[in-house]
Amino acid sequence: MTINPLTVFPIEPLKGGKGGKGGDFQISNAEFVAAVFPKLPEGAFAAVCSKPGDPAVGGWLAYRADQVVGHISSDSNNYVNCSSFYPVEDGSFKARKDRSAACHFLMLDDIGTKIQFDRLNGFEFSWLIETSPGNYQGGIILADPITDGAVATRLLNGLINAGFCDPGAKGPQSRWARLPVAINGKSKYVDAAGMPFRCLLIVWRPEKRSTPQEIETQFQLKLAPVGRPKKETQLTRSTGNDFDEILIPRSLENPVISALKALGLYKTPLGSGKHDITCPWAHEHTDGLDSGTAYFEPDEFYTHGGFNCMHSHGDLLFTRHLLEFLGIQNTEARHKPVIRVIAGDLHRVVDAAEKELAGRGQHYQAGGLIVSVSTDPVSGDPSIVPTSAPALTKELSVAATWEKYDGRAKDLVPCDPPQRHVSILYDAQSYRHLLPLAGVVRQPYFRESDGELITQAGYDKTSQRFSVFDSRQFLIPDPTPDIARVYLSFMEELLIEFHFVSAIDKAAALSAIFTAVVRPTLAHAPAFHVQAPVFGSGKSYLCELIGTFAGPAENKRPSYPTTSEEATKVILSLLLTSPAVIDFDDMDTDWLPHGIIKRMLTAEQITDRILGVSKTATVSTRTLFLGSGNNVGPIRDLLRRVLTIHIDPRSSTPATMAYKNSPVERVRKNRGFYVSFVLTIILAWRKAGMPRTAIDNIVTYNGAWSDYCRHPLIWLGLPDPATALIQQVTHDPDADTLKALMSEWYAAFGSTPTTLRKAVETAQRGNYSLLEAMKEFPIEERGEINRSKLGWILKKNANRIVGGFEFQKSEADGRTAWQVVKVNSPPLPPLPPSIGSVMKTVTDTPKVGD
Repeated sequence: MTINPLTVFPIEPLKGGKGGKGGDFQISNAEFVAAVFPKLPEGAFAAVCSKPGDPAVGGWLAYRADQVVGHISSDSNNYVNCSSFYPVEDGSFKARKDRSAACHFLMLDDIGTKIQFDRLNGFEFSWLIETSPGNYQGGIILADPITDGAVATRLLNGLINAGFCDPGAKGPQSRWARLPVAINGKSKYVDAAGMPFRCLLIVWRPEKRSTPQEIETQFQLKLAPVGRPKKETQLTRSTGNDFDEILIPRSLENPVISALKALGLYKTPLGSGKHDITCPWAHEHTDGLDSGTAYFEPDEFYTHGGFNCMHSHGDLLFTRHLLEFLGIQNTEARHKPVIRVIAGDLHRVVDAAEKELAGRGQHYQAGGLIVSVSTDPVSGDPSIVPTSAPALTKELSVAATWEKYDGRAKDLVPCDPPQRHVSILYDAQSYRHLLPLAGVVRQPYFRESDGELITQAGYDKTSQRFSVFDSRQFLIPDPTPDIARVYLSFMEELLIEFHFVSAIDKAAALSAIFTAVVRPTLAHAPAFHVQAPVFGSGKSYLCELIGTFAGPAENKRPSYPTTSEEATKVILSLLLTSPAVIDFDDMDTDWLPHGIIKRMLTAEQITDRILGVSKTATVSTRTLFLGSGNNVGPIRDLLRRVLTIHIDPRSSTPATMAYKNSPVERVRKNRGFYVSFVLTIILAWRKAGMPRTAIDNIVTYNGAWSDYCRHPLIWLGLPDPATALIQQVTHDPDADTLKALMSEWYAAFGSTPTTLRKAVETAQRGNYSLLEAMKEFPIEERGEINRSKLGWILKKNANRIVGGFEFQKSEADGRTAWQVVKVNSPPLPPLPPSIGSVMKTVTDTPKVGD
């Protein structure tokens, strides 16, 4: 059998297709629908749908064809349903199975691509529309509409099973065919000029109608036997490209706006979600005036939007009246994505929930937690706020409309986000859609990966940091050495009223300020401790001044933890919010070397369990740590992690001193300027070639911290700010005590392995020098030396070289013994040639005004 010619227009159709302009079509959408639906069951209406942009976005909002088909835009994806439908009892109109009246036509899709023309055996379609390049939809108008839904479904399933139809939507009630005057807005069909593919009516034979028997014979269908149909599931799984039964994305255009446009009632947008429209009841206005009516788009508090008419009937008309007039349900009016809770698809539902939560742009993932960024309305200081499970439930409710199948209603009904799904999302340790958040930033910063100065606020994908600042307040001039000297003098002027013990302490204070400014850039940085001999000496005020350079808020001031357990709880809970400064103010104990305290100063991240929650979190340590106290400071393992700044007012009543220049208040009022001074000095040092003077290395802090907070100050003629840190490591009191014990031990036993019993007995029987060296350690109980405690001290310090000696574990008479061995230090390697030189050092810093 030969295939009939495709084009049957009496004249050649105008150009259409990809990028083409259809011009005046041979038939309008209204004429098309009228020809396909010449007869309708009483009270039923044909259904059309119009979707701008990509048809995969948004749901399938049905309209009565008799009301809108003449008004829908030719630049939209326009569809007509295979069936007609009765309106819902509340007057709304939906293309729903339970409202189906009759099936009027069948549609075959993907002809020419998935279904070749030679398989059709010359079958004459009622129409043929090219919907994408070389791809067609063919319509078969039924001789008589099929009012029995089971019969229509049986016939359509026969076509699907025979491979003549896309199985994406099984059932005539859910099958949409493209109208001739329309576009295909899928992105893959948009040409280089940005024009979408325009549908083209190729065949138009409205008089060609077929009976079910003719269709069955023509396509040699094997129909399922007539009988009781299989029980349908709540929601059938769709494999089509235009529909996802779990997540229905928010439509590009508000359905209310689309309906108003379709009815010719839309005028123009007014901004901020407000739209000027024609009142549907304008005939009731005085003199029929068409003015004074607006529609407001929905927000978090007005979930269905708003409607306001300034005319006399305005007090009687509300949003619900507008929605009823337009035939739009509340779910559609919300203009939000829809997530459907379907049994067996828990993972997809949770994934959809995360996707929509991420789409709002207000939530991130940080250290295994879902978090948001909150800015204090008073100080303007941002912080990371972990999202609790109840808060997550609320946010998911705001992000999407949730639906589930109700067996009694036989339909999808609105619901709250199910707790099981919320819990699974909350307890996850990694997320697919939420952007990672490494921390918050309060001022311009150097991006760690490439050193670029980031001056724009917002989220930076490379550094994964969120910045909250007004870039207009931070002015960076051309960074020259002269500018750097002037800006350093401004910084020194802030410190003029503090009584530093030496120039080294003043340099350390400046280094602390530099560290405050660039702390988000530094993977590691030491803590700073301000020490004085008496109260009222300005310790806390100096810490407050340093903290103003880190952020706009006041320093966080917790008490220094006394136990390791307390330290873990305090530090983790504080770091969860990514504070700018943690300040252990007015300490009455030394910096005790708790495990988490040591880790926060040498590790970029720490991981531990959150107090009161069965969940662990990984937090960033890029916070400035400060401390202050009278005659207290870092001890043992913290000597190399905490840089001490010494101040001494040399006054019997230092508390009566006043700071006339008010440096803290000055910086707070002009924080942008002072932070810019620091950034400019660093940029000037970099522009000068990054000169580095040959100075002692500090483990952990010899990299970025030295480059940003040490070398620029030395370049400008200041002493090494880390001198105090080096002195602390060199003159470690614990090391001196251990050195004395090893010296006396070696004098008594040489390098002979000796048991603790023998060593203690020797000391107690007359070797008073050894005895005193032992008693320097906390090993006495009731006046006697506890050998177990002494053994723990030796074990802790085994193989530690101090003063040319080290303790080594050994054996004597089959028992554990210890010996002191002399160790010769290896020769130091030759120093590399210095990058910087004395000639590159900027000196003679002028006074302000020179």
